[in-house]
Amino acid sequence: MAQRIGGVLVIGAIAAATAATAAGLQQQLREKRPPLQAGNPANLLRRTARFDPDPLRRRQARLILASQTGTSASQRRWLLQGQGWGHQGSSHLLAPVVLKQQALAYRELGQTTLAKQRWRELLHRFPSAPPSADALYYLGTSGSRHHRALLQRFPAHPAALAAAVDWHRQQGGRTGGLHLARWGERWPGALPALLEACQAETPPLNASERDLLAGAIAQQGALAAAKACLGEQPALSQRTSERLGRAPAPEASPEQRAWEQIRHQLKERQWSSAAQALRAQLATAQTPPLQARYRFWLGLALAQLGQQQQAHEAWQQLLAEHPFGYYGWRASIRLGQSPQPLPQPREPNGGLLPAPIAALNQLGLHTEAWEHWRSWRGGSSPKTPQDLWREGNLRLAVGDRWSGLAQLDAAQRQGAARGLAEQHRLEQQRHPRQYQALLQAAARSNGVEPELLQGVARQESRLTATVQSAAGAVGLLQLLPSTAAELMDPDPDRQALLNPELNAALGARYLRRMLDQHGDSAWLALAAYNAGPGATKGWINPSLKELPELWVEMIPYPETRLYVKKVLGNRWSYTLLANPGGT
Repeated sequence: MAQRIGGVLVIGAIAAATAATAAGLQQQLREKRPPLQAGNPANLLRRTARFDPDPLRRRQARLILASQTGTSASQRRWLLQGQGWGHQGSSHLLAPVVLKQQALAYRELGQTTLAKQRWRELLHRFPSAPPSADALYYLGTSGSRHHRALLQRFPAHPAALAAAVDWHRQQGGRTGGLHLARWGERWPGALPALLEACQAETPPLNASERDLLAGAIAQQGALAAAKACLGEQPALSQRTSERLGRAPAPEASPEQRAWEQIRHQLKERQWSSAAQALRAQLATAQTPPLQARYRFWLGLALAQLGQQQQAHEAWQQLLAEHPFGYYGWRASIRLGQSPQPLPQPREPNGGLLPAPIAALNQLGLHTEAWEHWRSWRGGSSPKTPQDLWREGNLRLAVGDRWSGLAQLDAAQRQGAARGLAEQHRLEQQRHPRQYQALLQAAARSNGVEPELLQGVARQESRLTATVQSAAGAVGLLQLLPSTAAELMDPDPDRQALLNPELNAALGARYLRRMLDQHGDSAWLALAAYNAGPGATKGWINPSLKELPELWVEMIPYPETRLYVKKVLGNRWSYTLLANPGGT
């Protein structure tokens, strides 16, 4: 008996040692090979999915293949069969994602019983994982216990925001509107829910709820409805006051006051005092964009003082440290240099993200990465430059260029990127090439530089074809219907201008017209594109040819002044990024 027990123990010990050895070998093998990512060749992914000895890599390859455009629900079901194993570590991250994808595939195929089984399994095994938000959504109906649990457990998750809209449409009342005001004020379909919540009479809204709803309605652009929601309520939060235009203008920062003083000195051509002030500001500037601005103007002031060598040194240092954007372009022009190829960043931007979210992003599971981020942050707005960079990058990955590029722009202004490699990576993300072929064709058809038209589209709409401004401008190049009516016959309606192909063609035609009317000067043409051709007639003076950078600073409209610099900076950055290093 003792011998038998001893034999069993020996066999068990051998089995445990074998399993540990196998796990160790798998880990060593995994570490020696590059991680799988969405950009891997399809043949490699298919081989890995079928034959790789590491089960985790097999699952990763199958998830990548399942998430690719054009993969049918039937193919996804087959690829992910048997892949929902695991409870801890990285398997805890991917197992709920697999179960969710399986349930969605079954649902798409009309196999509702199997879909429900997968949703229930997901909810049972991983109740706190973000994919379980989808399980609660699909297992419930509006107002059900599942949807109530969804709103409480995953309030910022897109599934919860969709449930809040459903709640408004099917149940009425204020629950859906108040939830959206807190967690998703710009979610599609939110405005009717917000308005209904504001009008609900019983029980009466308290002051903080009314303020919250009014601020969210104002964020949707419905200012009159927001004011009506507030009624006679005198005390408002700072956020709502700002959105309704009732808050006093924020006091200028010391840096802003210093720049306005320097700008005045430059406009008056007080080069010596301007150079002294620029040196002082350069010594304390905290971010690369500010350093680039001060260094460029210091170089120009020194050049006007006859100190050409020192001016060239300032511009060369600018290009070495911050070659992108408007001031990089002007420094290159002043030095007589053409665009130089830039070295590609060595590492992907995923390193900025928390490890689990970066892992999902790397596998091409962008929606999952975004939903994990939203759940992890609880829907709170990014507070640091690095978080603006992270969230902007994730928004771009799921197609939200309007908000994503705004956040990346804010990250750049606040100095999120340090060093040339990080700046290059951020500039690549800030200058995506959506609609590139369409914009290039429209530009060439009208004799416009393609990078210039791309830069206009980047500034006008953040490359979002569905944008409509409060002033009535529409689409990719933000054309007013009245302007479009001058460019084609018959007059296009507002809906037609949402078509990016038509909008690009008309926008390029209008930009060509502005260039023709202003002697092919991009400076004047862009100012006219933004402020209207009538406004620019009084802005022409000798500085435009002598010192065009100074001419821009003399534009009386702050919005147009910034617009011209932004578009010309976009054009330069697109030109630099079109020349990857070594090719």
